[in-house]
Amino acid sequence: MIERGVNYAEIFAKRVRKNPKKFPKTVRLAVDRWYRWKKRDDIWFDVNKANEMMDFVETFIVHTKGNLIGKPFILELWEKFIYSWIYGWVHENENGDIVRVTNEAYVQIPKKNGKTLIAVGSLGYAMYGEGVLSIDCYACASDFLQAQYAAKPFASTIINNPALLDGTKIFKGPKGTVQSITYDYLVSGMAYQNRFIVQTKNISNIEGSNPYFVLNDELHKQEQMEQYDNFKSAQVSLAAVGEPLMFNISTAGKGSSSVGMRVYREAKEVLKRDDNDSSFVLIYEPNKDYDWADRKVWEMCNPNWGVSVNYTAINTAYKTALRSAHSKAEFLTKHLDVFVNGADNFFEQDQVEPCMVSTKELGDLTGEVCYVGLDLSKTTDLTCVSLNFPTYDEDGKAILKVKQLYFIPNADIEFREKEDNVPYKDLSSKGFVEFCDGKMIDQEQILQFIEECMNLYDLQQINYDPAMSQRLVEKFENLGIECVEVAQYPKVLNAPFDDVERLFYEKRIMFDNPLFLYCTLNVVAVTNMNGQKAPSKRQSKKKIDGFGAFLCAHKETMMQMEDIDNDNMDDYLDSIYR
Repeated sequence: MIERGVNYAEIFAKRVRKNPKKFPKTVRLAVDRWYRWKKRDDIWFDVNKANEMMDFVETFIVHTKGNLIGKPFILELWEKFIYSWIYGWVHENENGDIVRVTNEAYVQIPKKNGKTLIAVGSLGYAMYGEGVLSIDCYACASDFLQAQYAAKPFASTIINNPALLDGTKIFKGPKGTVQSITYDYLVSGMAYQNRFIVQTKNISNIEGSNPYFVLNDELHKQEQMEQYDNFKSAQVSLAAVGEPLMFNISTAGKGSSSVGMRVYREAKEVLKRDDNDSSFVLIYEPNKDYDWADRKVWEMCNPNWGVSVNYTAINTAYKTALRSAHSKAEFLTKHLDVFVNGADNFFEQDQVEPCMVSTKELGDLTGEVCYVGLDLSKTTDLTCVSLNFPTYDEDGKAILKVKQLYFIPNADIEFREKEDNVPYKDLSSKGFVEFCDGKMIDQEQILQFIEECMNLYDLQQINYDPAMSQRLVEKFENLGIECVEVAQYPKVLNAPFDDVERLFYEKRIMFDNPLFLYCTLNVVAVTNMNGQKAPSKRQSKKKIDGFGAFLCAHKETMMQMEDIDNDNMDDYLDSIYR
């Protein structure tokens, strides 16, 4: 409950000053700024105005997910600091009106710290609580679906509050998406309408609008500045006569070219120089020279530690982060709020290289159960056939042995070796690569190789990338081989991708072809909105065909790998040696 007259921002500031080591430097800088502002004569803090806003939030905004679903959004002290600053600091403008000092907020916090509800709280107050007439509110993101992360909880909040629902119409699109919301009301007998709009990449509708409130969610995913800049320009004229607000809220991201990185750098300058009164900044990120494995750092960066974030969840994510450069980057951005280089490859060399063994160590696989993965290239490029053998070590632990053969045209092979920095001719002499005469892949050679494999191994099925595979797959099926198409989307490949990461981490993969190592280390992952990932040929700067073929096969082999317990070990050995 928000108590009248209580200065919650001052309570938070005192807590930070009392225990500075528990808070990031960026938060301490925000508190230093608070105390500097208290000494100024040109601005002042209106505690009642701040608390009025927070009382609205705790009264009308409800949780829409998790175990608190349907319950009021009760603010933590750090959240009260955000709202208190934005809505409490006021000054007299050129027209003699008392208005908010803050016109733009930048809040950067790790995931699972209540980011969405903070945004929805400000959005709801603008739409229903402030009493400003005929305004337009926008939710902007990298795309329409990303904007739904704020739009849907906002719509749910309205639906669950009769007082907000009265006079409100929610316009929905396909699959329950929220496109816009209108709120019609009367003031002194005059009709007015406030609008909420989910902004798409089409920015032409900004012209002539009244963007009183603009929510920019996950700025780090936005690559083009045009939308951000146009909304900011549109609000400049409003600031002279009113109290528009651009609310930027995000986690950190990858790459140095995003909108988020630019706005983040500007925000850090505001914290450092305190030279822009209209901008409020609060960033939870680790201090310089931090230890990413230190629990104290985890706690420092997550303001909702012990509320919506806990040690078990972060520690689980940390253990996953140890497995690859990609997973580490995900951990740093999502859980520690650190911007990282977006070009990081998914796997690290010291993670994958120990799994490469000699052909002799791989052993004789004649008669073993085998699943084939096929990544057919364009006719002039590299093609790989991956043979995945799910088997066991001497302790009954499930392991995966991998043999691969690559096909490549031998025309201009010297140029290809220099271009790819791969000794194809040497690899060919060792049996890891097979040349096709001329400038094109000979699919008959691939067919012949598969036929040889049928005679050597217990070949179960072929999983294939559907691109450029139709003719060859028909021939495989004529041989009586079951063929399964594996679409190259994150939704399909995420589970085998995750499992491969685990197998490399646990040293449960054995392979003998150096080209598989080369392809695996080149992998860059692409992630969809749901956090599902797949290898990206477009983003990977060098060839990843061997990993693609392997992953196609592993969509099946991951389901064949179960450890054998002691009770079943004797039966397993009998099945081998009887």
